[in-house]
Amino acid sequence: MKKSDRSVTIKDIAREAGVSISTVSFAFNGTAPVAPETKERIFEVIKRLNYQPNSAARGLVTRRTNNICLFTPQPASGFFSFAGNSVFTHLLQGIGEILDQKDYNLLISWDNLGHKAKTPKLIKLMRERAMDGLLICLPSHDSSVIEELLEHHFPVVIIGSNGLKNQVNSVDVDNYDIAYRNVQHMLALGHTRIAFISPGPLEYLVCEDRLEGYRDALEEAGIRYREEYLFIGDEYEESGFRATDAFLSLKEPPTAIVSGRDTQAVGVCEYAKAHGISIPNDLALISFENSELAEKHGISSVTTDLYEVGKEGARLLYKLLTRKKERSAQNIVIPSELIIRSSCGGANQNINHSGR
Repeated sequence: MKKSDRSVTIKDIAREAGVSISTVSFAFNGTAPVAPETKERIFEVIKRLNYQPNSAARGLVTRRTNNICLFTPQPASGFFSFAGNSVFTHLLQGIGEILDQKDYNLLISWDNLGHKAKTPKLIKLMRERAMDGLLICLPSHDSSVIEELLEHHFPVVIIGSNGLKNQVNSVDVDNYDIAYRNVQHMLALGHTRIAFISPGPLEYLVCEDRLEGYRDALEEAGIRYREEYLFIGDEYEESGFRATDAFLSLKEPPTAIVSGRDTQAVGVCEYAKAHGISIPNDLALISFENSELAEKHGISSVTTDLYEVGKEGARLLYKLLTRKKERSAQNIVIPSELIIRSSCGGANQNINHSGR
């Protein structure tokens, strides 16, 4: 192979500039001081020879990959999906903006086997040094992988609900508080028969938090929790449709519904439309996410701003990567806001939720 046919190497740069290979590395990576005139000569050669550094080789020297991994549950789980999920898109945009500013790459990974695997994928990625840090969506109570990562002092930030507060860095909205205040809003409008559609199976922490907030708001108002007023939904509109059918078939149907997702709330609206039910006159409705769907269908909904969650999560992880001293874990809560529209019949105003 002719020299012109192969990639320029760091050895070529060193030879042309009349310096050692380590000096080229110091100048390029900024890992040690280099005389200004020497650095200028090195970069002139780099430009002239159009040198493209080998990131893998550079990583061996700096022990950095400049890769951040976003690890999620299996996206076809029925609770967490990529397809048509604008909320997840907002999360990615927030993460991507910060990592781009900091010159990091974003890798996305998921694990079909989860804790059933002999060696979880996250542990393999850590051992192979495929990433410098980890953003992880931890939907369930199984935190064994996180604990192992922490034992190795690996930089981790949990995105979303987690059962490891004060132990692991995390960023989320306060799902408990949002559900609590959504119920309070319905109570203030005079409703006492309030049903709840869970955003997914109760094994997921976000669903558990929202159900707990719903139940506590009822209890504090002296209203008995009723099992028949709970429906386990998913990410599809159809679950909101089916939930409404189940609720309104009861001997004592609810007069208000707290929907766990905007997609479910659209399903509630579709059922009402198909059966001549007036929203909000016959059935009041409030939801989570405040997505484009909520605005389109006039649904009162609380912002669960995953764009900001993503940004703050990436910022926090970058701090962990560049911080020299260990500090206690930070649990950042992104403020939420209830956007009042026509679906609940309340006053046309917005209510800030900044956590309890």
